[in-house]
Amino acid sequence: MIYAVGLASERTISHFTGIAESRGVAVETVDLRHAVEHGDWQLTMGGQRLARLGGHALDPEGAYYCRITDLSALQEDRERALRWRWLTTALTAWLDDIPGLVVNRPSVRSDNGSKPLHEMSLARAGFKVPASVTSSSPRRLRAFAEAGPTLVKAVSGVRADSRLLAPGDLAGFDPGQGPVHLQRYVEGRDIRAHVVGSQVHAEEITSRAVDYRTDPEAVFQPCELPGPLAQRLVRHTADLGMSFAGWDFKVAGDGTHWCLEANPMPAYDWYDRRLGGGITTSLLELLQGGRSCSTD
Repeated sequence: MIYAVGLASERTISHFTGIAESRGVAVETVDLRHAVEHGDWQLTMGGQRLARLGGHALDPEGAYYCRITDLSALQEDRERALRWRWLTTALTAWLDDIPGLVVNRPSVRSDNGSKPLHEMSLARAGFKVPASVTSSSPRRLRAFAEAGPTLVKAVSGVRADSRLLAPGDLAGFDPGQGPVHLQRYVEGRDIRAHVVGSQVHAEEITSRAVDYRTDPEAVFQPCELPGPLAQRLVRHTADLGMSFAGWDFKVAGDGTHWCLEANPMPAYDWYDRRLGGGITTSLLELLQGGRSCSTD
C-alpha cells in the first residue's frame, strides 16, 4: 500500500494523489488536519509497530510519500496546538522506525533550514557554490555587497524570494535586524533538477527576473544535465539518506553549474505539470518498488 501523508488540501499532495488516481495507482491519503481535528491515533514503536491515525490503519511495511507540516504555531487554541505538536512528533518518530520505504524519512540529514550551513556542506561535497556571507555587521555586509553583484536571501529554510542588493540598501541597517545572508549573484540560466531514486528530471529556465519564480514570462524547457553532474546528484541525494530531492543551479556563461540548494521536501507540482507528470511517475515507481535508492 502507498500512503500520502500530509495536508490533503496542499497542492503538492493533491497533485500527487490526482496523478496516481488518473493512472490507476491506489494511494491512501492520510490528512493530518483531519486527524488533529476529528480523529485519534495510536503509534507504536518497535515490535509489531501497530499504527492507527485518523481512521487509517497504517502498515509499517508500506510505502510512504510524506509532506509533514506542523501547524501548531498557527493555532489560537492551546489544546489544538498541542495536538498538532504531539501528532507530528509521534508520527515522525514512527516513520523513522518502520521498515517500509519513506520518502523522505523525517530524520534525513538535511541542513537546508540553515542556508550558511547548507552552502558549506554542498561545497564540501564538491559542488561549486557562490561565495556568501552571513553577518549582523554593517561593515562586513557592505564590504561584500561592494565587491560584486549581490543577492539577499532568507537565512533559514523559510520560503522567500531572492532579490539584488546594492551597498546603499544597507544604509541605516541596525545590527539588531540581523543576521542577513548575502550571496554572490551568478548571471545565467536557471536549472531545477528533481532526483527520484536514480532518475533525474531537469528543466532549464530562462527569465529576465532575478528570481524566476516571480516571473510570469519565464520560459521552461526540459533539459539533460551533463552526465557526471547527474550522477553526482543521484549519488549525493542517496548519501544524504534521501530518495527525493529538488536541486537548484545557475549556469554561468562559461558553462559552470553553480549549486544553490538541495531541497529535501520539494513542492514539485509546479514543475511536474510542465513535464507531463514525469516526476510523479518516477515517485510512484519508486514507491511501488518499496525500496530506497542505492549508492551502488
